[in-house]
Formats: sequence, structure tokens, C-alpha cells
Amino acid sequence: MTKLTQPRSELFLSVSINEGLKQVVEISHQINLVAINAILVAKRAGTQSAGFKVVAMELRLFSQKMEESMARLSDMIFQLVHRIAALRKLEKNLHSLDITLHKLANDNPQMQATFADKQEAYQGLKSATDAEWESLEKEIRRSLNLCSAGAMLSHNARIEAAYGGTMLADMQQVAGRIEEMMHLAITHLKQLTYSART
Repeated sequence: MTKLTQPRSELFLSVSINEGLKQVVEISHQINLVAINAILVAKRAGTQSAGFKVVAMELRLFSQKMEESMARLSDMIFQLVHRIAALRKLEKNLHSLDITLHKLANDNPQMQATFADKQEAYQGLKSATDAEWESLEKEIRRSLNLCSAGAMLSHNARIEAAYGGTMLADMQQVAGRIEEMMHLAITHLKQLTYSART
């Protein structure tokens, strides 16, 4: 059996993706807070900001969906890290069994059967891990699409802020902050998509 190093690099990659995901989770929390702030600003502005209020409410709903998406991604990463760790452990067991079998000159049928069982378990775990990587990449892409929709909402907030009257400056500031955070979330998710593919 040749020594495999892929699980080690997969573990490093999954931990790296988890770190990037933490940044996006923080951004989604910030979007939620700014969306609440946008609703309050729209309320203070009164009827002249009805459009801004609608967009702010939509952004609030969006931020909740974003947080749900981040929770799913976090769960997926957690499962993936554990599966990769199990894969590494099984790989070490296989390597030890392989060395022992070679020392015994393959004369022990029970040891050969154990080795075959471990190899089969390794292949099953490896297949499941590969499937989880694919699922993770799909979920990251879904989150990226969700953020693209959120970016359109943030752009609409900026447009509606123009009708803010006396609250124009506050609305523009809130809309600008939302737009900035949306672009930051998109940038991080694009990096995660790229990381998941490598």
C-alpha cells in the first residue's frame, strides 16, 4: 500500500475553509444588524421612505436566510472535518497493517482479512468524504447566489435612500454599509468556492 497524504491536505483545506466561513458568518450578523438599523431609520423618516422601509424589511429577511445558510455550511464543515480525521486515522491503521503483513510475509489469513476489511472501510469513507466535498461546494455556490440577490437588494436600498428627504444622509449611510458588506460577503464566498475546488 502506498502512503496517502490526501486526507492530511483535505483536513488543512477544510480547516482553512472553516476560517473563511467564520468571516462570512460575522458579515451575515453585521448585515442583520444594519438591516435592523435600516428599518429604524426608515421608520423615523416616515412616509417619504416607504420604499426604503420595504427594501430594509427584505434585507432583514435576506439576513435571516443568510444566517441559516451559514449555519448549514458550518454544520457541513464540522462533519467534513470529523470525517477527514477518521479517514486519516484509518489511513494510519492501514499503513501499520500493511507493514505488519509485509513482515509476516503475508502468511496470516486473519490479518489479510482485517486488512481487506479496513481497505474497504477506507474506500467507503473516502467516497463519503468526496460526496461531502461536492455538497459543500454546492452549498457555498447557493450561498453565493443568495448573496448576489442580497447585493441587488442593497443596490435597491441605495436607490430608495435617494427619496429619504430629511433622513437622506442616514439612509445613504445605511444603504452604503449594507452594499459594502454584501460585496465583502460575495468576495469571501468566491474565495471559499475557489478553495473548495482545489
